[in-house]
Amino acid sequence: MKRRAFIAAASVAPATLAAPRIARAQAQHNWKLVTSVPRGLPGPGVSALRWAERVTAITEGAINVQVFGAGELVAPFATQEAVESGTAEVYHGSGTWFSGRDIAHAFFTAAPYGLTFDEMHAWMYYGGGQELLDEFTNPRNLKVFIGGGSGLQTAGWFKKPITSLDDLQGLNFRAAGLYGEVLRKLGVNPTSIPPGDIFAALQAGTLDGAEWVGPSNDLAFGLQNVAKYMYAPSPVEIYGGIEFGIGMDAWNALTDGQRVMVEAVTEAEANRSSADTLHAHLQAYEKLRAMPDLTIETFPDDVWTAIQNASREVIEEVKETSDFHRRFVDAYYAYVGQATEYKRYYDTGFLQARQNFIL
Repeated sequence: MKRRAFIAAASVAPATLAAPRIARAQAQHNWKLVTSVPRGLPGPGVSALRWAERVTAITEGAINVQVFGAGELVAPFATQEAVESGTAEVYHGSGTWFSGRDIAHAFFTAAPYGLTFDEMHAWMYYGGGQELLDEFTNPRNLKVFIGGGSGLQTAGWFKKPITSLDDLQGLNFRAAGLYGEVLRKLGVNPTSIPPGDIFAALQAGTLDGAEWVGPSNDLAFGLQNVAKYMYAPSPVEIYGGIEFGIGMDAWNALTDGQRVMVEAVTEAEANRSSADTLHAHLQAYEKLRAMPDLTIETFPDDVWTAIQNASREVIEEVKETSDFHRRFVDAYYAYVGQATEYKRYYDTGFLQARQNFIL
């Protein structure tokens, strides 16, 4: 009986013993993310930290992202180059800050009379924008995604009132990208300096005015304490976007599933950060409006006319630089035209009517 029991047990062993589980060690990816703003700064700084935390969490640590603020690992405006060279795996910054390398970068952040943040997301995800961005950046070892927009920004903070176009002549003004090029044609001396240096430059008198983002970010920087004239909206900083750029080597080293997770987190952050910034702007704008010594205005008509004319000149100049720039700019403004016609009928009338309904 014992022999029969042994044989019976042996005969079922293959069915009851599962095949050995081979543990496949998952590759560990330690990413350094470099930003152009102070770590944890309300708005863009928080967005970079949230993205890093979520990528680390959703991949269960397989991708571990460490965030370095402006100047902690590389200079604020050297973040994109740091990723291209392999010093870091990811950068988080505004395309306008890299427009000195190629002006096309600016269009993915801020373009004269360009796409608002909802329009930009539609164009990037469904209108061919991401494909153009890939064509532009992939050859430089970058995989770039939009990371959200602040919406219509402040045109500028000034120490003196702007009552006509003449008041802009010779002003030293902090502006980057296409906005700087437009203002240059109006007689302004634009300069692009890191965000963390804006307040000190205004306080020291090095700058006569500056643009940064919008109410919440401007208030956090204390710009209302060193410049008492605020003008909005901006004619160029429309989307106010920021982006995540991943080194192609780091991107290609991921599994297909990990790339899907990173892309999903990035799309979620693009929408989360846009909503976060708009909500913060609403609160901050109320605080700014309540300040008795602050003047909030829009540019006078002659300034707007001059900006429109200068914007057309700048756009045409960009188109002449290469075949890609022409194709890109034409595609971008074709979508602007389509969105404008749609919103003229739907959004404009509604917003005008809503003003009479507010309880």
